[in-house]
Amino acid sequence: MPVHDRGLQYGDGLFETMSCRQGRVRWFERHLARLQLGCERLGIANPERATLQREAQVLAVGRERCLLKLIVTRGVAQSRGYRPSGSELPTRILTRYDWPAAPAAEFRVHCSPVPLGGNPALAGIKHLNRLEQVLAQRAAAEAGVDEALQCGPGGEIVSGTMSNVFVVQGDVWLTPPIVRCGVAGVMRSLVLATAPGLGLRVLEQTLTPAQLLSASAIVLSNVRLGLQAVHWYERRRLSVPDSLPRLWEAIDGAAS
Repeated sequence: MPVHDRGLQYGDGLFETMSCRQGRVRWFERHLARLQLGCERLGIANPERATLQREAQVLAVGRERCLLKLIVTRGVAQSRGYRPSGSELPTRILTRYDWPAAPAAEFRVHCSPVPLGGNPALAGIKHLNRLEQVLAQRAAAEAGVDEALQCGPGGEIVSGTMSNVFVVQGDVWLTPPIVRCGVAGVMRSLVLATAPGLGLRVLEQTLTPAQLLSASAIVLSNVRLGLQAVHWYERRRLSVPDSLPRLWEAIDGAAS
């Protein structure tokens, strides 16, 4: 990879982490839709769907379970400095990882001391600038927790470092809107799409740290964890929502 690639120089690019089962990428169209949105926001040429699908299939075939990480950068810089020339050719990197070990039986989460900066132009997309998450994960490791929730510029809870968050109150699932910062996760979108058909209500609502501290049930989501119940939040034991197994069964069973 050229040292002058803008992904390396400036984090000028996007990525998608995709779950594969039995040689197929799951929820591929949703990943492509988010990637396309990110490319439009950053002004990067969107890779051809057929090319991405073919390359992903080559790496996934023959694997019972694995993860694929797709990185798309603006390409090699044509001159020094932040300003793109407009003539860069995007760089595409696709790597395969073994499926990670299952999380601990007791999934522990805390509220991170590392906040997220706000920028609506970057909210929702999965860009390469992840230093806020790196710092939050360092703090999480020191605290002995599996994941950390991060607050936005106004002090509201936005998401985990690698997940979206839901507070569950009976048949109502509350999740923060992704408008000023944070990633709009593929699994989050599947919850929003699937829950109403099961008689569950999902509301996008601002959540404060105080609401998380008083919550009886919290669920995190991403394509690796699926829907992960939080067993301990800030050293307080939580319950597992009754609606979680059937919602996950519906999402998992309909995966394409």
